[in-house]
Amino acid sequence: MPESSATLTSRERVLRAVHHREADRVPIDLGGTEVSTMMVGPYKRLAQHFGIDVNPVVMPDIMQQCVIVDDRIGDLMGADAKAIFQLPKKWRRAEAYDGTLVSLPDRFRPELQPDGATILFDGDGEAELCMPSGGYFFDIVQHPLKEMENIHDLDSAKEIIDNFDRPYWADLPWEELAKYAKNLRESTDKTIIGCFTGHIFQASQYLRGWSEFLVDLVTNKKFAEALMDRLAEAQIKAFDHYASTVGKYCDIIEVADDLGMQDRPWVSPKTYRQLIKPYHARLYDHIKRTSGLPLLMHCDGSIYSLIPDLIEIGVDILNPVQYSAGGMDLERLKREFGNDLCFWGGGIDTQEALPFWKPEEIRDQIKRNIDILAPGGGFVFGTVHNVVEGVPVENVLATFETALECGVY
Repeated sequence: MPESSATLTSRERVLRAVHHREADRVPIDLGGTEVSTMMVGPYKRLAQHFGIDVNPVVMPDIMQQCVIVDDRIGDLMGADAKAIFQLPKKWRRAEAYDGTLVSLPDRFRPELQPDGATILFDGDGEAELCMPSGGYFFDIVQHPLKEMENIHDLDSAKEIIDNFDRPYWADLPWEELAKYAKNLRESTDKTIIGCFTGHIFQASQYLRGWSEFLVDLVTNKKFAEALMDRLAEAQIKAFDHYASTVGKYCDIIEVADDLGMQDRPWVSPKTYRQLIKPYHARLYDHIKRTSGLPLLMHCDGSIYSLIPDLIEIGVDILNPVQYSAGGMDLERLKREFGNDLCFWGGGIDTQEALPFWKPEEIRDQIKRNIDILAPGGGFVFGTVHNVVEGVPVENVLATFETALECGVY
């Protein structure tokens, strides 16, 4: 039976949902992970709507140009979770893609080019990341292992592999980040999510190249397996350190590996099970045994055929539940997997609905999605990925107002 709102903290509300129990209302996420927050532009406009001064905007996520949501805004939206981002030792003031004054990691120092592009160069003067003129995101333009052909070549890339998910500009040691996490846990009743990420498949694509790694899985399987094996071992070693520091103050651990495109998975279920799943299983089992915490996996796109495998290897929570992708019908997902997975996201599409629909259309869609996903618990409301540039303030307001109004049990 649902408990009264007077007896539930945000943390209790979320954890009841994760364990498939109804609470007073459906929990809400805005800013609980690095893939359920907001880009700088729409966030600044939302703050201005409420008359809340957030200058400079705190922007730890450089590539996605996404922010740490101020508690004053999160509370107005009903947010029940807070993220532990990777953070820098030192911040500096700069301008985001739209001219907004932001605080970003001091060591992230891209250079503006004559054509209007902004490029981050590595120590050898090679372009590493690029935001094209008029763009909103930094794209990866360098694949450091692209020219490698045999397993022994990977020995020379140990540092790159070991530090894939820990960019040099997010250089605050985990011991210091743990102090931040401890303070956050003691100062809020919100659910604390450790954004560990732990990429393996996606890391392999970044390091080798999007198409090159897919070719490896067919023509150079031993090399692909060796790369994923080294990534998994590096992530396991890193998590031991993370668990003894930051992880002590978390309620949920988040990992991420995008296995889906818009209409199908990146690889067939057979290929996933034979070549990729063993490395996910090794890492996820270690994380769960070491931390004892629920595991949230961020995995975009059309992944219906892979969901049974994700459940089998220990995924407790699936994000972002991209119901606009092929095969990701919410009624079928809830019916077939609702006893095993907590759906985190799935509230409203961010590709078409949030930027382009009218508020009343958004409200109707959210009501439908809540009706499908909320019964019996196992649902945390959130947008399907971050709120991106171009989303009007009124659509953001319609989203979270509707979630609060219609998510009551």
